[in-house]
Amino acid sequence: MPRFIYGTAWKEDDTQRLIELAIEQGFRGIDTANQRRHYHEAAVGKAIAASIGRRLVVRDELFLQSKYTFQRGQDHRLPYDSEAPIPTQVEQSLASSLRHLGTDHLDSYLLHGSQNTVGLTADDWAAWHSMEAIHDSRRARIIG
Repeated sequence: MPRFIYGTAWKEDDTQRLIELAIEQGFRGIDTANQRRHYHEAAVGKAIAASIGRRLVVRDELFLQSKYTFQRGQDHRLPYDSEAPIPTQVEQSLASSLRHLGTDHLDSYLLHGSQNTVGLTADDWAAWHSMEAIHDSRRARIIG
């Protein structure tokens, strides 16, 4: 795990350029989320692909971290079917992140906040158990 991780929130149209620059400058940890409200994960993937194409880095040198975000933290651009059960939403969000980032696994997959502001709900536990299954399948090396 790298000592420093580059955060990709709120970069919008500059996301790809800034991530390529971060990789050029030596960053190997990249934090993103499948939450279009604050992140442009597809542009993160383009930057990674461009950096690999320029031979600045290989995938195994990168630490890629993304997140599942409940609907309350999203805008209208959801990476999952909002009517689906929570475990399905977590799986759909992960599948979308893997496509965006051009990889078959994440180094870290996080629960991006709880369903409510106080306490843990059944939905939080359902999301967590889905993340445990993702970890067991080796599509995420670390969960949190």
